[in-house]
Amino acid sequence: MPQTVPAAQRAMQVFEAFARERRPLAHSELAQALDLAGSSCSDLVHTLIEAGYLLRTPKGRLLYPTSRLGDLVQRFSSTDPLLTFAAEALELLSKRSGETSMGGYLDRDKVKIFACQESPRALRYVLRPGTEVDVHSTALGKAILGTLAPTERNTLIDLLPMTQTTSHSIQDRDLLRKDIEEGVKNGVFIAREEGAEGVTAIGIAGKINDRVTALSLVGPAPRMEKRLGEYVAILLQARGEFFLSAPIQI
Repeated sequence: MPQTVPAAQRAMQVFEAFARERRPLAHSELAQALDLAGSSCSDLVHTLIEAGYLLRTPKGRLLYPTSRLGDLVQRFSSTDPLLTFAAEALELLSKRSGETSMGGYLDRDKVKIFACQESPRALRYVLRPGTEVDVHSTALGKAILGTLAPTERNTLIDLLPMTQTTSHSIQDRDLLRKDIEEGVKNGVFIAREEGAEGVTAIGIAGKINDRVTALSLVGPAPRMEKRLGEYVAILLQARGEFFLSAPIQI
């Protein structure tokens, strides 16, 4: 079982403290912000100065981060970690199921598709990255709603446009709330021909890079319904594998 390394955690908290304060800090201020004894803070500061991540002003003896950490971040920030995660996660989901898999996140009152892995089957459903879909009528959107605390969830549901895309689209907000509660209990969220005629989707959600991210399997309704149990099992397994913790809220 992996263990937390306190020293590494403390080092990151140093930069979080400077990010909050947005100014140079005296040694005593930093120690107070980290809830550390003066001697322990001195050792930590000395280590970071020697490594080139902190500097101390000559006269005021104030501490401030150097540009070293920012320079390192710039080197790898051009590659979005969410896209890297999605490429592997969706490839695995599609390989295990044979269906199209998608990733999305909440963007105001819509779900933005940021990645899609097409099914190799001739009959398949595909949405291009950048496409925005409704929250209330998609498995991705329902899964995201399921991660929200009840108060936040209810507030968002009250603000949704509840567009009727198909005859199966949920129009009643209380019915949507019950649907989400059922999904929370089951661990997966299902949209049966609600966002597109003849299409069924199953979704899960969790946090990736501190952002709630939803993943789904999507395909023709008859095929999805026939193998529903198998696909639910695949997604439940994936939720445990892909997300450090699935923040499902009842």
